[in-house]
Amino acid sequence: MRNRRSRSGSASQAAAVLKASRVRSRLFATAAVAIGCAWSLTAAAVPTGETVAMLPMKLLDTSAEPTDQTKDHTRRLEAMGNSLAADLSKAGVYNVVEVTEADLKKNCPTEDAKCLLQTARQTGASYMLIGVVHKSSSLIMQLFARLYDVKTEKEVFSRDLNFRGDNDESWRRAEVFLAGQFVNGVHNKEAKGP
Repeated sequence: MRNRRSRSGSASQAAAVLKASRVRSRLFATAAVAIGCAWSLTAAAVPTGETVAMLPMKLLDTSAEPTDQTKDHTRRLEAMGNSLAADLSKAGVYNVVEVTEADLKKNCPTEDAKCLLQTARQTGASYMLIGVVHKSSSLIMQLFARLYDVKTEKEVFSRDLNFRGDNDESWRRAEVFLAGQFVNGVHNKEAKGP
């Protein structure tokens, strides 16, 4: 009896690991498209006053935590996006136009790179900003942000940040630091740590 239970437990654990692996693979593929990994990095600076289309922040959760945190993550993603747009606008270097989730689904349901750029162009923006939060565990979070020139379709700036903790305060601090990195880094100033 004990042997059957451990085999059954091992089989269900293996099935869960395989399922999580498949889900993770799909999510990584989606995130790779969303952040445009195929484009080459350039060192161009963004002129002051340019319009930046900011796409809705996305979440890639590979933590396999049993607790459903969809509501909290949706709220945090929205707050992070709104705060980032406000902070970049307040800095006086960008005119930020936020693309809503509804507009993105309507105009670009596949969210492939060309379609995302076309969506940004339709706002009249010269640049497109994409952000993805990756949750690999309850403690370890990463924030990937990319800025693209919509005319040349080239990446002009990027930041990959790590932050600890999946709570409102840790997400807020990550957003504030990211905003500073974009304001300082894109304009060829030395970015300072938190």
